[in-house]
Amino acid sequence: MKKLPTGVEIHSGKLRIWFMFRGKRCRESLYSPPTPRNIKIAFEKRTSVCHAIRLGTFDYLEWFPHSTNHQDMVNINTLTVKGLFERWLTLKRIEVTEATLTNYHNRLKQTLAYLDPELLVSQLTQEHILDLRMALLSTCSASTVNTYMRTIKGVLSFAITNEYCSPRVISGIKDLKQSKSPPTPLSRDEFFRLIEACKNEQDKHLWALAVYTGLRHGELMALAWEDIDLNKGLIYVKRNLTLKGIFKLPKTTAGERVINLLDPAIKALIKQKPLTYMMLPESITVQQREHGKIEIETVHFVFSPRVTATKETKSYYFHTSIHDKWTAAIRRARIAYRKPYQTRHTFACWMLSAGANPTFIAKQMGHSSAKEIYQTYGDWVSEHTQNQLDVLNKKYGENAPKMPLKTNKLM
Repeated sequence: MKKLPTGVEIHSGKLRIWFMFRGKRCRESLYSPPTPRNIKIAFEKRTSVCHAIRLGTFDYLEWFPHSTNHQDMVNINTLTVKGLFERWLTLKRIEVTEATLTNYHNRLKQTLAYLDPELLVSQLTQEHILDLRMALLSTCSASTVNTYMRTIKGVLSFAITNEYCSPRVISGIKDLKQSKSPPTPLSRDEFFRLIEACKNEQDKHLWALAVYTGLRHGELMALAWEDIDLNKGLIYVKRNLTLKGIFKLPKTTAGERVINLLDPAIKALIKQKPLTYMMLPESITVQQREHGKIEIETVHFVFSPRVTATKETKSYYFHTSIHDKWTAAIRRARIAYRKPYQTRHTFACWMLSAGANPTFIAKQMGHSSAKEIYQTYGDWVSEHTQNQLDVLNKKYGENAPKMPLKTNKLM
């Protein structure tokens, strides 16, 4: 007998074809004897099946309704995009925080405005995803679109791993190029004008501490006197306040850090202490990294709206309050507007300009390495190079080690 075509074989005296589907080799009997005509028909059917798989239109039950393999494919072939999203979110619940899960849910919900919720996952193609990206780009910035697409890719990677769709769906889809806005830190003059524009002493201390420590604003609002050792000049960053008003551990494990306080930061805290140190403590629930685990903490917040409030209020600030304070102070100070997060950029740029080591700055700010410092503040690092050379040229000769004296070896 002549050699059989690729994908056609004989099993128990009957013709059978094999093909790759969702990463698996599938074999289906055609229940026909291996005559030359049947072999040709088998090869043509196998070619058509492979073509349908490439197009993403292959329906296992339609092609092989009596197959013993079809039960494995039923759920795959009936799973919709909406069902996939719901399944993925359910499984993700134990891996991420509630805030992160909410972000995922909102992104996927927005995605369904452009992607047919009832579309079968098995019919998804790369073109669907590219069309989705184009639709998102019509209303969102490239940065936001990339964030959405990273979530979608996470969902589709899950689908590919479980063989719900073809790996080609996300093949070759890269992040959109985006222009990175350079930091716009406060100058010394702008900073002092901002401080003078604050309406009360607490606000002055708050922005001074923000600029001289580089704390994230969520960490600043969650800061308690129990986290501070003024004698040693240290802050232990233990918690963060999310946009949803939930206390949790800092953004990353590197965020759980010890900050060495500069003198201006210590002075700001010393002045702030009489305002809030003796206030009644507050019991708060802090979400831990382990799913479902929480801890109850009793703390005295460093900054509290009760200092200036005329009616009953929470003992800690929310993000909206901080944003409003910043906007008002910037306006009164008559300086160019920038987002409140620039206090963190100001800390980094001032430290670099003063000659601080990027690795030290990274640890102070809660980054896992100095890579983020070089990527974000590259211009300031470059400007600092000449200062470093001047220091090295001055110190190099003075600190050159003396050659050790030769010792006579005993014969």
